Amino acid sequence: MAERVRGVLAAKLDLVLRLAGDSPHSAELLDAKARLFGDTFHTFTADLRRLLTDLFTEAGTPAAVEPAEAADICIALVVGLESVSDAPQLFTPATDALLAGLLTRPVSECTSRVTTRGGATSGSATHPA
Repeated sequence: MAERVRGVLAAKLDLVLRLAGDSPHSAELLDAKARLFGDTFHTFTADLRRLLTDLFTEAGTPAAVEPAEAADICIALVVGLESVSDAPQLFTPATDALLAGLLTRPVSECTSRVTTRGGATSGSATHPA
């Protein structure tokens, strides 16, 4: 289950990093308040939230955290990573730490091989297992 959640989060982060890196108009593309694409990006994030909520409902979360809250926490992590230059390198250790607290099944039971654009997977030279 951890790998599935990581895949969803990696897709969001990769999309934002790709748009930010490839377009001189990335602010207009990514800004939720922008006229042309704000609604599209908001809908995309809402769809990801629903997907994550479903995944956490299936996997189970600690009693103190509802599945929708777990989804919001994950999205907040990715939004934070979107603003730092070493996001691809931080993605795996950040999601490992976060999911260790949000999943009722230990993260170590799932082997992570999810990578963001330019990032390293866990178990690599950059992020030893």
